[in-house]
Amino acid sequence: MARRKKHEIEEMEEPSLDISSLIDVSFLLLIYFLVTSTLEPRESDLSMELPTDSGKASNIKIDPLKVRVTASGEISIADQVMADDKAMVSELERYLELTKATDSKPLVIVAADDEAKQQRFIDLMNALARVGITTVTLSGFDNKSR
Repeated sequence: MARRKKHEIEEMEEPSLDISSLIDVSFLLLIYFLVTSTLEPRESDLSMELPTDSGKASNIKIDPLKVRVTASGEISIADQVMADDKAMVSELERYLELTKATDSKPLVIVAADDEAKQQRFIDLMNALARVGITTVTLSGFDNKSR
């Protein structure tokens, strides 16, 4: 048999780095930053009011109220001649209540004749303001529909 060498070549160990202390320090830093930082969820800071169900669904659309001021000074609402200003105000209040009941926006279309007195137009606008109708559209007076 072959002779064995007296000194066998010792296998070289791979050099290694002990990183356990590095891991300990990194975990300590992680814990430190978690404890000292303040977490502010920005989404909760937003104040928001979500729409609620009103309990009544209304698909009824109210047509705009048509008001005419003629050359003679007569005011007609929905083709009905108003006898005086009290009747005009009560008719406008009725229209406003109807629009509030159906969740519609009150809209009044005023058609005044060119020959109408300015004071009657001002009386009509004052009555609309007194009732609380602020959405008013002015249109031209149509001679064909007199």
